[in-house]
Amino acid sequence: MRATYGVPLVLVLCIIQWQVSLAIPRPEFGVNAPVYGSADVAVTAEEGGLLIDKVNNDLDITLSSGYALLTTIKTQLVGIANDFTTKGLLVSDAMETLATSVGPLDGAFAAVQTASTDLITLMASGLTAYFTELNTKLDNSITDMLTDAFDDVTADLTKLNSLLATLKAQLSAAQTAAGWNVLSKAILRKYVSTSLTAAIAQTIISLKANIPLVTYIIANSIENLKDADDYIFASATVVTDALDDVGKGLEALEAEVQQYSDDASQIKAIIDPVVQINFQLSHIDPTGIPKIGDEVGEFYQTYNGDLDTTITAIKAVYDTYKQAIPPVSDGLGTFISNSACTHLHRLVQVLISNGKYADYCFNKYSPRTFALFDKQAREANRCVDLEITRLLKLQEFLVAMAKMLVFNIEDLRENLTICAQSPVQCDTDEMENAFHEVHIAATAHQNSMINIVTYETIASLNRLSACFSTSKSILVLDTIAMVTEINECAEDGPLA
Repeated sequence: MRATYGVPLVLVLCIIQWQVSLAIPRPEFGVNAPVYGSADVAVTAEEGGLLIDKVNNDLDITLSSGYALLTTIKTQLVGIANDFTTKGLLVSDAMETLATSVGPLDGAFAAVQTASTDLITLMASGLTAYFTELNTKLDNSITDMLTDAFDDVTADLTKLNSLLATLKAQLSAAQTAAGWNVLSKAILRKYVSTSLTAAIAQTIISLKANIPLVTYIIANSIENLKDADDYIFASATVVTDALDDVGKGLEALEAEVQQYSDDASQIKAIIDPVVQINFQLSHIDPTGIPKIGDEVGEFYQTYNGDLDTTITAIKAVYDTYKQAIPPVSDGLGTFISNSACTHLHRLVQVLISNGKYADYCFNKYSPRTFALFDKQAREANRCVDLEITRLLKLQEFLVAMAKMLVFNIEDLRENLTICAQSPVQCDTDEMENAFHEVHIAATAHQNSMINIVTYETIASLNRLSACFSTSKSILVLDTIAMVTEINECAEDGPLA
């Protein structure tokens, strides 16, 4: 006996079936049915999109050093990041849309296929202009790393396209089998392989895992640009400080020269007391020795007015030397800028090239590049110290000559007293010549003092200039040697 149902029960069953058909299926992979793994794919695609969006985050750094190469490299890196992010987000958005799409089937899959192909094309050839500029201005380090990262992304996208093409075919077969009926789980399980949807999810996960490498390469390269910019600023400070040290050394030499100029008065202080004692001749009657008396008058002039003239001349020589000291370092800053910065340029290039040992070499050599300027300043100041020591010896020599002049007059009073008592024996041409020779010798000694100071200050200035030139040459040679070391470090790292 067949069971019969009343109309109310039939209506209830129909309503329940209609409600279930609306509640269970979800729009996934372009069909209105729950496809295994689609929820995971949607979430992973969204997370991948967030990672892609990070590729061009925090790239708008400010470069203030004025070094054009840094700006050029930044432009290339930002261009790569922006283009990759734009195309990459289209892929993640399309994939997320596909994973939750209700169809139509062809349109949902075509969007992913188009976005994926566009990104693959971009990575293969769309960034050539950026890559060429990077390779020309630096080397292939950054582009090699990006190529490696892009190869992995391309491989995942290529695999994903293939898997999605298979999925589309299987979903199409399932729809055909369902006909006008609801696409049931049974039909989906029959036509759509769970291993296929799992492979798609795994590929999306792999793709997501490969994105951070692109972010790292771009971000790390940008960070190196900022480090290089800061390094250039720091190098300017180091050079300025080194030039200040050189300037202070020369100022110390000027101060010493001024002191020696002031100390020229010591000559007068040594001689004058002896002159005052020996030229107290009021007890002597010179009328009997007129020839000698004339010589004594000239003698007195030599040790008074002439000596003052000598001291003034010596001061003038010192002052001339003092004024010639500052120009010794003229052009040192320009020289360093034009001829002694190759090691700085090379280290910056190694850093922003972002090669395998870039960070290591930069941290190894950045303090050493700066140290060369300090060494040059120390060498220049050694030149100054040497001349200060030599000038001290010159001053000691002048004091010794002043004491020699004292010898010429220490017995003058006694000799004149004796001659005044024996005018016949003393007032002769021979005695006059004897006194005259002493007078001439005194004048010659004073002239010698002027000449020695003149010759020695000229020689000192020449030595100082030559020593400064040598220190600059040493700096250039040191920078050349350091460039070689930096190149070896960039190639072999700690094994160089």
